[in-house]
Amino acid sequence: MACTLLVPALRRWPWVWLAPFVAYFGIVAVVPRLRSSLTWLRVGKVSAAGVGVTAGIMVLSTLVLVGFQATVQPDLRGVRAAWPFESLGGIIMAGVIFVIINATLEELLFRGVLFDALQSQWGNWFTVIATGLFFGLGHLKGYPSGPLGACLAALYGFTLGTLRVWTGGLLLPIVAHMGADATIYGILIYSGMV
Repeated sequence: MACTLLVPALRRWPWVWLAPFVAYFGIVAVVPRLRSSLTWLRVGKVSAAGVGVTAGIMVLSTLVLVGFQATVQPDLRGVRAAWPFESLGGIIMAGVIFVIINATLEELLFRGVLFDALQSQWGNWFTVIATGLFFGLGHLKGYPSGPLGACLAALYGFTLGTLRVWTGGLLLPIVAHMGADATIYGILIYSGMV
């Protein structure tokens, strides 16, 4: 990801997330011994309890994000400038594309590659905490923004990491993250930013 930031054309969403994965999968495809590193790429258990918990996480994250927006009233211009919604089609299509791609790429990184690498060396709970903290730091300039937003994002990262441990895969954390991203997109629409 750091190399992506060195190339100005790749600094915008979704390339800042997508380019490292293209490189990663390209290297894995070319080097057969690295294919064993793809153990993180799994759906996990999908049960009624897991779906219920995921729905609960989605509702709670919506309430927290709406509450954050209503009380903190952050400046959304920087957030809006980072995402090229106008190039994604109409307002609904842009939202669908953003929600699916952003949630999936962030989860592939934080609860996928990074999670698996740390978990193999440090165990589940260190990994949940570390990836949650990295997720929070990554949101200092995202949404929710600022120190409070980073703390909220870190707590959300802990929650998604715990869901990843419980289900053993990425599907339900991605779905929960899609709910949060849909709320963020709705906040941008409501605020007149889209």
